Amino acid sequence: MFAIRQPTIDDAEWITRACQDADIQRWTLVPRPYKRDHALGFIDNTIAETYRWVIEQQETKEAVGVVGIHTINPDTGNADTGYWIAPWGRRRGAATSALLLVEQFALTIPSIKFLSAHIAETNVASRATASRAGFINIGGTHEPCPDGESLVPALTYIKHLTR
Repeated sequence: MFAIRQPTIDDAEWITRACQDADIQRWTLVPRPYKRDHALGFIDNTIAETYRWVIEQQETKEAVGVVGIHTINPDTGNADTGYWIAPWGRRRGAATSALLLVEQFALTIPSIKFLSAHIAETNVASRATASRAGFINIGGTHEPCPDGESLVPALTYIKHLTR
């Protein structure tokens, strides 16, 4: 089982190490090169995420990734989500669990009507994660997503919240 928690200064080292991973750099907008100061900015939230959490294995307290709500649009009720998993935490269900926990959190905020994730068409693993968490692919979006040094068409996955 996995849990989400607020990041602390103690997370800076593993976040920095994780963000050296080729897949995290390929599929996300993390700075390149990724330095400890970037991790500290994430922890202190100088990057202005609306909400951000560390994903950790409940039994061992091992941190394996991050998940967040980038923005909330009160006019549409959309909360835009994102996530990444460190190499040592992959293929264990961490991202799917984290998205379900973010959903539970979002249910406590009446202005959020649905969650969305914009995922590169070529990011098969992340698309499968969103589907496992109950997100539905509603098709292309006008904003591209990274795939390495290129920008590729993105798909929007949404999950309507049921209260």
